[in-house]
Amino acid sequence: MYHLELRQFPHNLWRFNLSEQELRAIVEPWARDPWVELGERRWRPETAKLTVLEGPHIPLNQLSMGRGWRVVQRTSQDVTERVLAAAKQADAATSPEPPQRSPPDAALVADSLGLELLALLGDGPAPLAQAWRLAAARFPERSASESLAMAEAAVESLLRGGLIALLQPSSEDPPRQPDRHEGAAQVAEADAERLLRDSDSWAGQGGAVGLLVRRL
Repeated sequence: MYHLELRQFPHNLWRFNLSEQELRAIVEPWARDPWVELGERRWRPETAKLTVLEGPHIPLNQLSMGRGWRVVQRTSQDVTERVLAAAKQADAATSPEPPQRSPPDAALVADSLGLELLALLGDGPAPLAQAWRLAAARFPERSASESLAMAEAAVESLLRGGLIALLQPSSEDPPRQPDRHEGAAQVAEADAERLLRDSDSWAGQGGAVGLLVRRL
């Protein structure tokens, strides 16, 4: 049996105990269409995350109280890559030309990345470079500079909405402990744009700390 999860913050959707035919009815449109309707919502494959697991049939009583996906994860294996590859091959075999998909809307991508970043900030401040890593993970085919541009747009969108603040770590913080931000000071609004253009602000490896970002 197949089990499916769709995630696009703040929405999650699950489907359990799918046959191969039922799964194909979902993943084949996912592999070719810019939008897919499922669960009374429209999902965009460019920005949503699809996960497919293969495993045993899960009884209904184990799917209650929101426990279903945790049960499935313990008993099934991730076959997302294989399933999507098969769906793309099937589509290529029936299409005279490769399907044309318009590039993702930049504002939509920025908002989506921004929401994902906000979700990660629930436990406290994080390095600004986390936004860059999110963009690179979402679009692995893009160059590092393109991922940085998307991350910058996402952070700027959150700043304009008053949802986050940038923090400047104290120069006295231990250089190899970027999680130490007790002395971090909030960056003034007038300085935010300039600092976002500074490559040092996006440092997050080795001994460099860079800026921090905090949820408001």
